[in-house]
Amino acid sequence: MRGLLIKDILLLKNQMRFFLLFFFLSAGMLLADFDSVFVINYVTLIFSLFTLSSISYDEFDNGYAFLFTLPISRNQYAAEKYIFGLLTGGSAWITVTIFAVIMNLVRGRADAGELVVMAFLYLFISFLFLAAVVPVQLKFGAEKGRLVLILLIGVIFAAGFIVVKTAKAFQLDLSSAAESVTAFSLGPVMIVLFLISLAAVFVSYLVSVKIMKKKQF
Repeated sequence: MRGLLIKDILLLKNQMRFFLLFFFLSAGMLLADFDSVFVINYVTLIFSLFTLSSISYDEFDNGYAFLFTLPISRNQYAAEKYIFGLLTGGSAWITVTIFAVIMNLVRGRADAGELVVMAFLYLFISFLFLAAVVPVQLKFGAEKGRLVLILLIGVIFAAGFIVVKTAKAFQLDLSSAAESVTAFSLGPVMIVLFLISLAAVFVSYLVSVKIMKKKQF
């Protein structure tokens, strides 16, 4: 598995200019006083998406047939993609969150703690995003996978729209409900969200292993 990680990291080195440009862009957005939570969420998701790029590279020109002549199992291949996604997304999250907190402190704002909490929330969301996209990419490939992901995102937005409309129809205040949950105890809520995101990643990994075992090269 270490060899697979080295391979994907070396592939990322070919895109080092993009990395530097993106980090400078993110730093510029924070310096320009953009919404810190938005920047953290955006950067974390973008870097997590490099897992999909690594899968596309592996598929290119019948690459799987060559790759699996090496002493690696399909379980290891699937596991490496999640580890790689967590490493890239997590590294970007840590870097941008630290910079955002520093900028808030320099500007004399007292909401650094709230910013960190929101940053953790979006880190968990990036875990869920990774859990959703990796099996789709492995199952359908690069081209069809994009269409399926667009459809999946559309379904999520449609579900959210239906929930909001239903709540309004029954005169339910979703914001008040969310505030009451977070006011109950922030620590347990964050722990539950963390466990849910890890469980989603684990279930997604099991699905990805099944997909890889059914592939013929």
